[in-house]
Amino acid sequence: MQVVVEGLLTNYQILGEGKETLLILPGWKRSVNEWIPVAKSLANKYKVILLDLPGFGITAMPKSTFGVFEYADFVQKFLGKLKIDKCIVLGHSFGGRLAIVLASESGTVKKLVLVDSGGIEQKSLYAKLMQILRKILAPFFLILPVSVKNKIGSVIGSVDYKTSGEMRKIFVKIVNQNLRIYLPKIKIPTVIIWGDKDNQLPVSETKIFKQEIVGSKVRIIWGAGHDPHIQKPEQLANILNEIL
Repeated sequence: MQVVVEGLLTNYQILGEGKETLLILPGWKRSVNEWIPVAKSLANKYKVILLDLPGFGITAMPKSTFGVFEYADFVQKFLGKLKIDKCIVLGHSFGGRLAIVLASESGTVKKLVLVDSGGIEQKSLYAKLMQILRKILAPFFLILPVSVKNKIGSVIGSVDYKTSGEMRKIFVKIVNQNLRIYLPKIKIPTVIIWGDKDNQLPVSETKIFKQEIVGSKVRIIWGAGHDPHIQKPEQLANILNEIL
């Protein structure tokens, strides 16, 4: 299915006809397709909406340099197009960032599920050193040829940075938006789900989420990495059917 939101041709899928709506927001560079197995497991109980975010899947590229808040506003307008006033929102990784903003600032979200969510990354020593190096080099970037900038970026950038291509400016803007201050503003039922083998966002971050979001609960998917919906889809679906 497709709809135009803010001038962008937007791709989405709907599975199930349940009374409650569950919106799933995929991670960075991800599409709706990888969430279909989990969505099918929930379709008997929910109306599950899978959304390709701008620049990913087959949804059009943003027309400006989106950050977390622009993406969250886009999702809010998408829900308005579908005439959805209230729904459960599940955000995975990058999608979790958007879910945090929506849950803290919008009355649309009635329940929140964060799956290996971004937004409050605690940088490793290596990442901190690379960040310092980037700041030192920043003034010189203004006079360097694009080809040289790309070579330097390929050395000191993260995997997502290196592979972000034409979305690079958006990626940089997003990863520099720490959302921790928004967590205490979330006053709705919240469940934090994490793979204990996540090597992108360590499972220890669940402690911060639980501490900052009053009344939130944590569920660990043992043996899963950053993508429980791919690595352990049945376990994730069972948890979702149990908690929602």
